[in-house]
Amino acid sequence: MNLCINKFLKTMTAVSLFLSVMSCTPYQKPLTIGAAPWPNFEFAFLANELGYLNKDNYSLLELTSSTSVIQAFQTAKLDVAFLSLDEVLTLVALGIDLKIISVIDRSKGGDALMAKPEIKTLEDLKWHSIGYENKASGALLLDEVFTLTDLNNQTVQLHEVKQNEVKDAYLKGNIDALIVREPVKQQLLALGARELINSTALGLPIINVLVVRGDLYLEKEQQIAHFLRSYYRAHRFYEKNTPEALTSMSVRLQLYPYFLEKAILNSQFINPKQALMRLSGSPSNIELQAEQLSILMSEKRMLGQIQTDLSSLISTRILERAIYE
Repeated sequence: MNLCINKFLKTMTAVSLFLSVMSCTPYQKPLTIGAAPWPNFEFAFLANELGYLNKDNYSLLELTSSTSVIQAFQTAKLDVAFLSLDEVLTLVALGIDLKIISVIDRSKGGDALMAKPEIKTLEDLKWHSIGYENKASGALLLDEVFTLTDLNNQTVQLHEVKQNEVKDAYLKGNIDALIVREPVKQQLLALGARELINSTALGLPIINVLVVRGDLYLEKEQQIAHFLRSYYRAHRFYEKNTPEALTSMSVRLQLYPYFLEKAILNSQFINPKQALMRLSGSPSNIELQAEQLSILMSEKRMLGQIQTDLSSLISTRILERAIYE
């Protein structure tokens, strides 16, 4: 009898101790990671579907447009975000503390100006309308159109059209040309739109990067490194199992797989070791590109004054952990 009571008391003590420890363990909020639709950002969502990411530790959000991602990061609703370099500079000019932790890709035609079939040249856009997302790299492409022609905001009508609104805007026919990103570009091509110019014409490339909030990159270093490792693991899965990966990603995007495959070809994916090389050095490759881009954007009045030293925006710690651990 005494033996049974002793065993019972020991069990209850162990249970009480466990519950006490659990009650003292603070709740760890999942790391929130956000992106707008873009082919190489999809490997984050593929990693999630493949089970590489614990759902208790990571919350992935695909937002409708680049503007939405910028706003969510600015208001701390996102911890980690996929952004273009010009979008990063826009946030830095607003005083947002962040770190660039990897370089994802370079647009090689993935950003483009698409027009109705009857509009055959850039010059034909005179007195017509153009839709574009003002806070994204589309503004750079629009500026290039103005540079190459005698067009300006007096001779064309400009409309704010976010990426999730592009297809509907084209189908309604109210806007004559639209600056779009992949994979929407493939959808417009299938609808008969004509491509007038794309990102390969830009003097400075459109570079996409991964950023983390400055107050989190050390505190959540291990967690972010695991996400980055899983992201690149999903890309390797895509390379070895392309049809299966395309099907999975296309179902989520509600696209035909061959549209997504063509879209992926319009960017240059940068593998983790290449990304590390671009982030390393003094000055680093990405710092030099950011400096050139900030000068151009400032000259075009697209960017406020940046008070931060651009070299301080870059950290290789997390990417190094993702590669070598």
